[in-house]
Amino acid sequence: MRKTGGLMLLLTVVMMVGCNTTTHETKAKDLFVYYAIGSSWAATYTILDGGETFFDSLYIQNLDPAVSGMKPIEYVLKGDGSEASSQYPQPLQGVRSFQVSTEYNKQLIDLSDYEDKVYQLTIKQDGKEEHLTLTYSGAQGGK
Repeated sequence: MRKTGGLMLLLTVVMMVGCNTTTHETKAKDLFVYYAIGSSWAATYTILDGGETFFDSLYIQNLDPAVSGMKPIEYVLKGDGSEASSQYPQPLQGVRSFQVSTEYNKQLIDLSDYEDKVYQLTIKQDGKEEHLTLTYSGAQGGK
């Protein structure tokens, strides 16, 4: 009788824990990637559908280890009816790179024709300027 009671108690606890455990999936629905490679710079722009909002990230990489490699940069990213830019010169970090991220209300960005979207990125550093056209390279996830 004692073994049966202990076994019943164990099964009851396992069932209660199993029934009360909930999982919260905040899995992204879509990740859109745009990129370009120029003579001195490479850039990746990603947009992540986070459910309630969109998150975007711009990563800029200096490819030229020459004299100006670590001097600050200024950038302007245009596309999809919006513009993002540095307010003042931004320092490069690590291996001559820069990254910035933002969060948007879903009503501000329309991703219905994401494959046709093109983003124009201008990077200024040490009196030089390079223009990159970031094009769609793929999406992950699914709606």
